[in-house]
Amino acid sequence: MFQKVDFNHPIKHTTFWGEWKTLPIRECGEPLVPLGSFSSYPQIATDSIYVGERRSSPYPCAQLHNSMFTVFVREGVAKRLAAAASLLPSGHMLLVWDAYRPLTVQQALFDYYVGVLEKNGTPHEQATIDAQRFVSIPSNDPTKPPPHNTGGAVDLTIISFSEKDWREMERLTKIVQIFETSENWQEIYAAEMERQQLIREASMPLEMGTVFDGVRMETATRFYEELDPVQLDDQGRQYLVNRRLLWNVMTQVGFSNYPEEWWHFDFGNQFDAIQSGRHAIYGAAGFSKENEDWENMRRRHYFGCVAISEYRHPAQAVNKLGESGKQHELYPFVRSVVERTGHLKLTVHPQAAAV
Repeated sequence: MFQKVDFNHPIKHTTFWGEWKTLPIRECGEPLVPLGSFSSYPQIATDSIYVGERRSSPYPCAQLHNSMFTVFVREGVAKRLAAAASLLPSGHMLLVWDAYRPLTVQQALFDYYVGVLEKNGTPHEQATIDAQRFVSIPSNDPTKPPPHNTGGAVDLTIISFSEKDWREMERLTKIVQIFETSENWQEIYAAEMERQQLIREASMPLEMGTVFDGVRMETATRFYEELDPVQLDDQGRQYLVNRRLLWNVMTQVGFSNYPEEWWHFDFGNQFDAIQSGRHAIYGAAGFSKENEDWENMRRRHYFGCVAISEYRHPAQAVNKLGESGKQHELYPFVRSVVERTGHLKLTVHPQAAAV
């Protein structure tokens, strides 16, 4: 049980040393588990940014090689995220953009950052160095895996709801949380889709002073802590309050923060070990057959729902779903739910950074 959190406690100064790759890893063997839709952790919202799940992403949908719709984390990380979510004030949820990344995604992101820096006139060698401030260089070396490849790193923020929408979210969440013991899957499925609609259309990320993945000096977690209070206007003070809320609930349950990025937190990997003094217990994460099956389910569901939303006439949807999809016994029910709960790509959330 975690103690009550002082949401406005100042963010502590931390020094991040570059020798994190030299720390030993005592792999504990925890599996990767899914967050978000249909998972055991529905209280944590997800928006898989690198797969382009929503139109708030700067990346084309499913174009970044091997990017995934499912946000996977180590089981211990999932439990700590659930604990952090329970500490938030009423009307707030955690929203995770990114966690486990295959090395192929890590490579694609790193190359993208380097390319942008080079286009702005940075020589290749220096661009390779500068890019590592924001994306760890991919490595197959088991002694120094990129933090996101371990399943111990998460990129996230906090979203908020109106009082009315939060009451509805709480009602729907109680329904979806009984899925393991209930035989009424239609009610649970409809409730989950309604929850996702609320997240997309009725919530808004708290303002933190920069967009996610923005490459600016303001992305440093303590940027607003370092300013003279007289320099802060009302907006700046709100950024400070919101960053403190995120930092305090996450550190209360054991995460450490990467000081260059207000959104990046770690547990159990070498990034965490260099700051916390704990042993690193997560090396490169293994992607199991169960993980693969889950991701395939999420992928098929996503594209099927998008096809229903974009091709409302059944004959048009068949071109995307295939004849077998339309003839499936569940198709009429799923179609009715999707048409009621809306397009999965749409969201009122602001665009993330195009680095």
